[in-house]
Order: sequence, then structure tokens, then C-alpha cells
Amino acid sequence: MIKSEDFNKNDKLIDLHAHTYYSDGALSPTDLVQRAKETGLAAVGIADHDCIDGLEEGLAAGKKLGIEVLPAVEITTYPDPETEFHILGYFLDWRNETFQKALREAQAEREKRAKKVIKNLNNLGYQINFGDLRALARGTIVQPHLAWLIINDIFNKEKLLADFGHWPSTGEFIVKYLIPGAPAYESRKTIRPVEAIDLIHRVGGLAILAHPSWSLAKKEGSKIIFNDQFLDDLLKQGLDGMEVYCHRENEEDTKICVEHFGKLASENNLAVSGGSDYHGFGSAGKDLGFKDFYLKVPYRILEELKNRKNE
Repeated sequence: MIKSEDFNKNDKLIDLHAHTYYSDGALSPTDLVQRAKETGLAAVGIADHDCIDGLEEGLAAGKKLGIEVLPAVEITTYPDPETEFHILGYFLDWRNETFQKALREAQAEREKRAKKVIKNLNNLGYQINFGDLRALARGTIVQPHLAWLIINDIFNKEKLLADFGHWPSTGEFIVKYLIPGAPAYESRKTIRPVEAIDLIHRVGGLAILAHPSWSLAKKEGSKIIFNDQFLDDLLKQGLDGMEVYCHRENEEDTKICVEHFGKLASENNLAVSGGSDYHGFGSAGKDLGFKDFYLKVPYRILEELKNRKNE
């Protein structure tokens, strides 16, 4: 287990969890790889939600700019209607037609849900239409797209101020209107974690649980509470590893989570990954390469993942 104090200024750094505008990122694949180069990263993982549309461009940009690009995907899964896990797939045969078909089906379900959510938001008094949403979302439609359109439409200003008392962030809008139980929420046909893990394995990939510091932990008062039972279930379903190097709200809570999940990974012989969940869009994730945060991910994490894949 690598601790932050083990890093030195000569370490090559990486970020294996970043998004492009083919899901809910702000940058094109080329611009993302360029940002990685400017940040001083040796490698970047492009992991869009249920989408691989940006990988071809990203790989070409990596070759041109001298940055190692790791093709990846982040698949949204639900073990039950109230629980959401994101499974990252690395080293997969992303050109496999069966794999691409499964992702297209997931995107189609997101589109169907978005149309229902838009109708709900219209009924609640917000102005938004599907045409604008489709123009904004080049690939997979996700909740931040909906929230961003609402917040950035001047015709919604009066209602937003009445509902929130201030100009809300995308995260605040999502919590108030788009999560399960919220007024505009609509469910969609989903897949279970075991199905995503099996899909990744069928195309030769490693299945890694994204940001366990959020999906397997919650904060009650000043204390981080961990729910490791879900991890036990995921291990039985074939999970290969965890994104141990991920953030919480602050440095203290992040260190607690990194230590906890690093220990679990070691005890269960799990692969370890790390990434900022960079979006550059709304309020999600951290800056690429954790440039804005104390945490860093050394290149040897990627080397260990490659060794695990070869095994």
C-alpha cells in the first residue's frame, strides 16, 4: 500500500479516471489528453459513463502528444433501486461489437429516462427541452447535463431563486430534483453489478469499483462510516479491484478512506487503482491529476494493474 508520504518529486504521476464531453466532461478527448500533458501526467485513463465514443480520438491524441492513454469505461449499476455502484473497466477489448451494443442499450435507456425527467421538470415550472439536452450531450446523457441546462437558462432564474434562495450548483439541483425520491426523478432499466463485471470480463478487462470513498462510505457528523458488506457482495460477483486513491471532501477524510480501502484491498488481494474523477463540468470530481488536492497517483499503480491483467 502506497502512502502519500511515500511519493517523491521524481515519481511519474497518472490519473486513471477522467471524463470527456462524450459523457459529462467539459473537454474533448484531444483537449483532455492535452490537459494531462500540461499537468505533467505520464498517463491518463478515459472512462466515460457507459460510453467509449471518445477512445479512438483520445488514443490518437496520446500517440501524438506522448501521453499514455488507458482506454476505459465507467458502467453505472444498481444492486437495488436505492443503491448505485460505478464499475470501471480497464484493459478491455472496447471494439468488441457485443460490448458496444450493451453500451448503446444503456445510453438508449438514459435517453428515454431523460425525456420523462424533462416532462416532470416542465410540469414543475422549469424551462428545458430535449433538443438542447441532446445538443449538449454528445454521447451519454447524465444528470449534470440536465442540471446545467436548467441553471444556465436565464428564464429559470426566478424559479431557481424562489426554490433555493440562491443560484444553486449542479450538485444542489440534482439532490433537490433528480435523485430517487426527488420530484423530477424517473427510474430507468438498469443492470446489476454482476452483469457489468461479467461484461467487462468477457472482453478481457479488469473490473474496478469506482470511488469507494463515496459509494461504500458516508459521513455522519464528523465521522466516516464504512459499509463493507457491499464490498463482500461485489467480491463474490468477481470484482477485481478498487479505486483506492480517490477523494472525499477534505484531506483528513480522504486519508481515512485511502487507508481503510487500501487495507481492504491488501487483505482481499484486490487490484488498486486511482483517479480524480475529473469532469471540469459542474461540481463533480477533482482537478485532473489531483492538481488541486494533496493526493497523487504514482505510475507504479498502473504498472501493478498491468501485472494483474497479465496474471
